Amino acid sequence: MPQFIPDTLRETPFYLKAEELPLQADSLDMNFGRYEFLPTDSQHILFSVDSDTLAKLEFFAPGNAGMAMPFSLWVNSIFFLLFVACFVIFSLVFRKEGMAFVENFRQIFLVRRRQAAGFKGQVTTTEAWGEFFLVLQTMLIIAILFFTFLWDRGLALLSTKGCLLAFAGMLLVPAVMTLLKLLMYRTIGAIFMPREINRWISHYYRLIELMGILLFLPALLYVFMPELRDVMLVLFLFVFIISRLAIVFGLLNIFVKKNVGGFYFFVYLCGTEIAPYLLYYKGVVLFISLAGNIFV
Repeated sequence: MPQFIPDTLRETPFYLKAEELPLQADSLDMNFGRYEFLPTDSQHILFSVDSDTLAKLEFFAPGNAGMAMPFSLWVNSIFFLLFVACFVIFSLVFRKEGMAFVENFRQIFLVRRRQAAGFKGQVTTTEAWGEFFLVLQTMLIIAILFFTFLWDRGLALLSTKGCLLAFAGMLLVPAVMTLLKLLMYRTIGAIFMPREINRWISHYYRLIELMGILLFLPALLYVFMPELRDVMLVLFLFVFIISRLAIVFGLLNIFVKKNVGGFYFFVYLCGTEIAPYLLYYKGVVLFISLAGNIFV
């Protein structure tokens, strides 16, 4: 058998070569990306993402974006806690004085308001504080609704202090107006029709309490479910019109019984029931303007 020398291998017309096995792709091979894109700290152990890297990440596709939250997290948290607190307090009050509140609300829609037979006439401490809470709850719900309505109309541009001041103004303005209306009713009752005016004051504030109860669930849906806001606005308008009609018919009943002319009734209605809403609007706009000028 001839022996080949390396120097003479080139002159050989052919030679044997080992077969090369084809390379097979590893099915378990996983691509984790290029880790050097993520900067590390001085010890090269922990990642250190700087502002330049965060700015570059903005150019990546965000994926499927869901519905934006109506408010920031702190506004959502505050409103949720307020609704929970109102629900818990109302449950405790209604558990003790539920029958008294039901009877008071039933008499709102009666033409002849008189106490039912067998119903107690003495007002307890729980009932008195409960009525005060229901009036406060109505004002709080109205302030939350106005805040939510104005959030997408420039209120979101204010700072945290500005938003808190605007919300405080929305809550303070109706409270002051309610107290002024109470003083006005007391003044009128001290001079004219004291008995009828005192009954009307109770009727008026019970109507405010009932509005707070009826608006609680729609206000909750209006704040936390933006897709239902149009429907809730129609419901708010309906409740508002019904409550104003109840006030008009209640006042008309008093004026008719005392044989007061229609002109005086119209003047009284415009001065006590229509003008305060214009003042409330002006007051809210003033507080928002002050908050915007100070805290923006």
